[in-house]
Amino acid sequence: MAPVLSNETPPLVSENGERKSVGTGFDLCEVLFKRRNGFGKMADSNWVPRCFTYHGGILCYYEEENFEDVDPSRPRGRVDLSRDDTKVSFMDVKKPGAPSKFLLVLQIFVLGGIERKWKMCCHSKNQQMRWYEALKEFDGPADTNLGDDILDFLSIKAPPPTQRARKTTTAARLARGLRRASFGPVPTHGSDYSSEMDIMPPHHPRTPLLLFITLNALVFISRTASISNFWLCVIVLNVIMRKAIAVKMPKIKGALKDALNEEEREELEEEPASREPAVKVPFGKTFDRAKIKPEGAGAELKAIVDKHGWHSVEACRALPKHLHNFAPDRTHSYWNGDGTIFRVRMGPNYKRTGKKEPSKQSLFDLYAMDLVRTEERIKESRDIFEVPVIPGITDKPTGHAHIPPMIIINCGMPSTEPSLFSSTDDGPSFVTVFYFVISEDTLRQLKDISTASPAVKLLGEWCRRAENEPSFRGRFKAMCILDEIEKLGLPNPIPSYNGKPVLINKSGAFFRRENYIEHSINVHLFAYLAKKALYSIQPKFPNMKLNVGFVIEGRDDDELPECMLGVGKCLYMDPAKAPDDLGLD
Repeated sequence: MAPVLSNETPPLVSENGERKSVGTGFDLCEVLFKRRNGFGKMADSNWVPRCFTYHGGILCYYEEENFEDVDPSRPRGRVDLSRDDTKVSFMDVKKPGAPSKFLLVLQIFVLGGIERKWKMCCHSKNQQMRWYEALKEFDGPADTNLGDDILDFLSIKAPPPTQRARKTTTAARLARGLRRASFGPVPTHGSDYSSEMDIMPPHHPRTPLLLFITLNALVFISRTASISNFWLCVIVLNVIMRKAIAVKMPKIKGALKDALNEEEREELEEEPASREPAVKVPFGKTFDRAKIKPEGAGAELKAIVDKHGWHSVEACRALPKHLHNFAPDRTHSYWNGDGTIFRVRMGPNYKRTGKKEPSKQSLFDLYAMDLVRTEERIKESRDIFEVPVIPGITDKPTGHAHIPPMIIINCGMPSTEPSLFSSTDDGPSFVTVFYFVISEDTLRQLKDISTASPAVKLLGEWCRRAENEPSFRGRFKAMCILDEIEKLGLPNPIPSYNGKPVLINKSGAFFRRENYIEHSINVHLFAYLAKKALYSIQPKFPNMKLNVGFVIEGRDDDELPECMLGVGKCLYMDPAKAPDDLGLD
């Protein structure tokens, strides 16, 4: 049960934000810091003190930071934990910009599995655990009771539940909103938040039941009456429905809009352009490179990095020569991948022979990576991250009108379990961004395109045509190879797909910018079984060495052999360590 606090004397809040009195009748009544949502997330100071109250499964917070100024009937945000699908968690991690390390995160799942969050910061460990114990009482998905939902819609009281208040479905909440809009005004503010059922619309409780019986009686009469009476019933039914729609639709729309709290309305009314943050995350800051192997050739690479830095052109050109000089520590990190471990199409006459052999080294080298968790996928990396500017590479022409010096691959993968019965093109995601820069060998080939390899010529055609030709853009393929896959204990048939290519058709998006091309991969649009398989192996990511590669598919003899476009190596990638605040706090 949620902790019930004993009455004490004013003031309500002590200097450290903890409660002194609950004379207001709430179970919990304290000041917490809340992380702002919507565009407010991008502000310099986005953790603000708010008054929070909790009573009977109702969690509210207020604009004010002093309880003496609070009107309990006008919360800024409100969640009915007993009727919403929620999950609360706590962590003792000092986030950038947060006032303390005592964090609470309330996840609220709405229609389609889309998630929104309330992030709260407590003043002390005791306060954190007090709120956590209270809120976790209502953890879990909504229960469905169709009979109660129908009775609720008709304003017929169902017998009171013997256990704690049941959680309701989104459909049931919508039905209640429609009922109240159709048969009486919806009170937007009440003086008592102890129970939603205490607020009754001012109409006769049997009005909807009588209307329901009348409509069914008309249908029954039309079924058994003569032809003339049948048409009379049809006319009466249409008149009733037409009048109900004409008169009540504005109230229905108003009720649904009032169901959104103030923050949700602000987010819906924002222009998309206003969501771009004023300050962007520096690239490569959310995912670290692996440590350099201390012995052997690693010492040469370490000297270059120590002198020029990881993001220098010197280090960028040296890394492809040291593909295996990373320390074997089991750390959450990445390294340049080896294109030669991937088997690609070979000519001539591949359609008949199906011959594949190891690729040559990649056409582009990995420059940096980012890995973050987001509440919605990142459509284009520049919306959040700074675009790399590399003097000596990105500021020089490649010698080809359409091939840029840098290609960015942005892959958004669902972080929540996919549903068989519903699909969405967005939602909570793990977003991985690969920054590839053109290799020295590819630059040499572009000095004379007529003598370049078939893979370089094909790349030029893809860069030229992919923006306007979806069928040609769909030749982009992604490939993954797990090292020592037999030791991971993955269920069948997942191991059989190790190293197999996946065409990125409708799930791909192409963006041409001034000195780079970005290709976005939306895994939310993959087939259910593919998403389910990816979700099932997420807990094993921290034990994996995962090679992720990309290639343009060659089909005719003059486009073969293929060659990997770019490869990154993810070492023991741990989704739990992926930041979700993007450094913008």
